[in-house]
Amino acid sequence: MFPTLTFNSIPIKRIIIFAKRSLCCRYMKNYCFLLVFSIAMFSLSSCKKTLDVNAAWKDITVVYGLLDQTETVHYVKITKAFLGPGNALQFAQIPDSSNYSQPLLVTMDEYNGSEFLRTIILHDTLITNKDSGVFYFPVQKVYCTTAKLTSQLTYHLSVKNTVTGKLVEGNTSLIGELDVEIPMSVAPASFQAGKSTEVKWISAKSGKRYQVNIRIRYAEATIGVPNSTVIKTLDWLALSDIRSFSDKGGQTMDHFISGDAFFVFMGSHISVNPNVTRALRDCDFIFTVGSEDLSTYMDVTEPSMTIIQERPAFSDIINGIGLFTARNVQSIDSLLFSDFTLREIKTNQHTKDLGF
Repeated sequence: MFPTLTFNSIPIKRIIIFAKRSLCCRYMKNYCFLLVFSIAMFSLSSCKKTLDVNAAWKDITVVYGLLDQTETVHYVKITKAFLGPGNALQFAQIPDSSNYSQPLLVTMDEYNGSEFLRTIILHDTLITNKDSGVFYFPVQKVYCTTAKLTSQLTYHLSVKNTVTGKLVEGNTSLIGELDVEIPMSVAPASFQAGKSTEVKWISAKSGKRYQVNIRIRYAEATIGVPNSTVIKTLDWLALSDIRSFSDKGGQTMDHFISGDAFFVFMGSHISVNPNVTRALRDCDFIFTVGSEDLSTYMDVTEPSMTIIQERPAFSDIINGIGLFTARNVQSIDSLLFSDFTLREIKTNQHTKDLGF
């Protein structure tokens, strides 16, 4: 599933390893000599019992931004890598470890090809609903704009430290519109055990990775209690990790969803309750398209299924690390369920006891 970039979601261990490599790589030859010398000295003296494995701190900017022209507010998370003795997980819980104390000038230049169109200024703000995790929460500082973005245009991000003059940059093209052929907004959504439901679209320009989420709405009422009906929602990730041959667009992508999987999903996500009655209402087919850089980032950061746990780092940020790229979310909304699906949910082995 595509990350909703909780912008500090990069594993803390990976940030520290990346920082250490950046700090140490250009001094490697000298370190090799110093290491031999240090070993010799260590063997001659027992006075120094500890070894400092941390190199001198260096300013490494960490940037995460995921632009989507369907959103009304666009956020970019900008922090710094931190390095020091002790437990890195404890450092992560301290805001000053990650945040810059110097003011930053954050802008996005908009281009149509090579033609400059405008400069968008991003202002700092606080979000107050970050989920708990490795990094501090629930309040976090981010940079945002409400400017309307346009598909297929290119955006150049600039982050300038107004005190040190350091400049960090990123570039991304927004993803083009997705042409969905099936389902059609005038046709019902139909799921049947033993058969498959077709989903068909034409790949979008600058899009590489696709997933289809089906948002299912149903009504639930307590038996014998007037006006107790509530509308409940379930999100079903029906298709995921689908990739086009390239990000040029225009490829026909035809996939199928198992009808059996629909009833299994409903049966495993709704509890049996003899005191309620339920009725299917409608559903949305939500298509999420990710750029090639986003797809690569997901491949690199997903959990390893092998004994090799160390993964290569991926970044598209100039003079920093992180990710500045795009996604696009489109949907076919409020599809009613077919009569066949409405009948089968009452008798299917996975849903017959749910009160539909």
